[in-house]
Amino acid sequence: MPDEMPYIPLPVTDSSGRAVAAADMPAPDLGYARPMGAWVIVAALFVVVVGLWAMVATYFSIHP
Repeated sequence: MPDEMPYIPLPVTDSSGRAVAAADMPAPDLGYARPMGAWVIVAALFVVVVGLWAMVATYFSIHP
């Protein structure tokens, strides 16, 4: 079995092939951030799951 090697990320290079330091990299474009609709969908799924658990708990508390 081969020896374990720690993960070392490859350096980021510019178009000429030179390594670029992380401090010199531009800030990310937040235009591609996760849209607000994704959080609405996650919240709706959370409400549905909690509601289903509440229904099951209510059923078993009424019908022992």
